[in-house]
Amino acid sequence: MGSGLPEKTDPESLAKRFALVDLHLHLDGSLSREDVVYMAEIEGVALPQDTIELNRLLTCPEDCEDLNDYLKCFDLPVSVMQSSKTIAYSVESLVKRLDEQGLIYAEICYAPQLHLTKGMTQDEVVAASIKGLRQGLAACRNGFKANLILCCMRGEGNDDLNMETLRMAQKYLGQGVVAADLAGAEALFPTANYRETFAYARELGVPFTIHAGEADGVESMNLAMDYGARRIGHGIRSWNDATTRARVKKQNVCLTFTLTSNLQTKAVAGVENVAQYPLRVFLDEGIPVCINTDNMTVSGTTLRREFQKFFEAGLITPADARMVVETAILHTFVSQEELLLTAKKRMGD
Repeated sequence: MGSGLPEKTDPESLAKRFALVDLHLHLDGSLSREDVVYMAEIEGVALPQDTIELNRLLTCPEDCEDLNDYLKCFDLPVSVMQSSKTIAYSVESLVKRLDEQGLIYAEICYAPQLHLTKGMTQDEVVAASIKGLRQGLAACRNGFKANLILCCMRGEGNDDLNMETLRMAQKYLGQGVVAADLAGAEALFPTANYRETFAYARELGVPFTIHAGEADGVESMNLAMDYGARRIGHGIRSWNDATTRARVKKQNVCLTFTLTSNLQTKAVAGVENVAQYPLRVFLDEGIPVCINTDNMTVSGTTLRREFQKFFEAGLITPADARMVVETAILHTFVSQEELLLTAKKRMGD
């Protein structure tokens, strides 16, 4: 590493070295408890006085049954993000925390349509998030960079809202917004319902990723690729489907894995702990994958912890981790040359 000192190879040190890029990170699922308390006062949202009860509302329960159960943890965070002030603050705060954690880049996603209950427009929501992004980046001292991804939502009767989200992504593309996404209850609202949504995204010239292969099977992933997704959020359900994995590799579509949340939502049948997680299936076949947090608060994790769990389980080597980081950078929605140079310096290349 150029210092003349022996290279540290314990899982914690390795995790610190490689936890650099998070491409699958939800804003509302990553608010700190302090953020929620502060924003609840601004929004006039009553909170439990008991810290344990508040934490229970913000974090995934140990007996979480599935993705639908997991998604209940977003009700409170969304309720305290209903004004320009709180939206800007939430982004600014998250950006500062990621900088402090040692990341070099993140793409932060959220759904503008979930923040309209007090009369804001999606345009006002996105403008506030960009303001928070810029304020947060201006305060960073370690060279951290970030952008935003606007999520359409799986649901009923919200097609117009999703189309408006895509128009906002186009309007602010290159101004802090880099792509669109589709999130939500995948099994209840299948990817097949969103063919026209992403036909419109392609018409507008908006690049996109799609959550798929988390709570639904590989058909969801194949439809995401049919639509033109450049990344797939999760995609872990393809671990036992060689045909789908081969297509992912051929089309160079990156799967953004989220270990902790996948275990919590029972995304992979029969996989109950880190050691059983089928990461090696993908790495050994040269399929583009990267390691991410999904929701730092809801899942009680950080990017460093995600890497550390894989190292402790013996599922990755430093060479694997380096490849994972480079894969993430090569599948960002931004220019990659500077990020690659920064990452190589941080990884000791």
